[in-house]
Amino acid sequence: MRPILISCHTRPVIAVKFNKDGDLFFTGSFDGKVSVFWSEPVERLGTFACDGAVKTMTVTEDSKYIVIGTAINGIFIFEVETGTKVKTIEFSSKIHVRDVEFAMGSQQFFMISYESDEKKQSVVYIYDFESVLNREQPSRRDLVRRDRDHYYRGVWGYLNKTIVLGTQNGIIDVVDTKTGELLLSHRAHVNQITSLAFSPDFSMLITASRDCFAKLLDPETLKEIRVFNAQRPLNSAVISPLMLNEGSPKYHCLVAGGQEARDVTTTATDQGGFEITFYNMIFEREIGSVRGHFGPVHSVAVHPRGHMFVTGSEDGTARVHILDQDYFTPAYD
Repeated sequence: MRPILISCHTRPVIAVKFNKDGDLFFTGSFDGKVSVFWSEPVERLGTFACDGAVKTMTVTEDSKYIVIGTAINGIFIFEVETGTKVKTIEFSSKIHVRDVEFAMGSQQFFMISYESDEKKQSVVYIYDFESVLNREQPSRRDLVRRDRDHYYRGVWGYLNKTIVLGTQNGIIDVVDTKTGELLLSHRAHVNQITSLAFSPDFSMLITASRDCFAKLLDPETLKEIRVFNAQRPLNSAVISPLMLNEGSPKYHCLVAGGQEARDVTTTATDQGGFEITFYNMIFEREIGSVRGHFGPVHSVAVHPRGHMFVTGSEDGTARVHILDQDYFTPAYD
């Protein structure tokens, strides 16, 4: 498998994401830019320029709009087709965006922020997207606030009824999206939760953490189903959509990370843990790994059809990996 190297950013690539149909993917970087590409063939289409380091992004289901969250300069909304900036939601310098994600249907999105004022809280807001586009003051509501152990990552639950939130100390909270009531809370890790992702059918939740573990959880109870010891700090974990393949399902997950960026110069590339590792979710067995990056991998995104994936790294590059036909044989089940 020979990857396609994308080198269009000048700083670390912090986020990569496919749209719902899989015909486009996006790369976001600390250089303040998000680039959009055709996925097949891989071809760069354009760039969205923001004022500030990109931290997170989310795309509407029809791929008409992209919402980009930056570290300290607020949220930027662009039309994907034209590249036109349609809205900027500005905050004070004490509000830092951690995560944004559209709900199913793209009528609303949440924002996780850290407010570094006297209270030092993390707050989850829910925005009505129509009001964001059409009103000067968009409609939003505070869903939940948390002191001390702040929220870092989130993901919408099944049918938008809940939001699953991960904290800096490894706790997972499940919150009702209408009332803000805390429905479940579970300490899944002993360090920061860096990634939360559901399987395509919402039957499983996978987490990644700086404690070197990825865990497969039951979304209804947060009970641990499987534990994967990657032996390196993790930044991203995803479940392959091929688990729903009727012909020959592949119950695989991908995890990625690596040692802290500040330590990279003192460690050989093959010892930094910068590879992307495939695990069998049934047997907790490592199937294989893909190398190439020479810095920690910040984000992994899998195509909705499962035949390719994209990675973004501290080294400032993204890589597109198209899986060989051998992968689809029973040898890799």
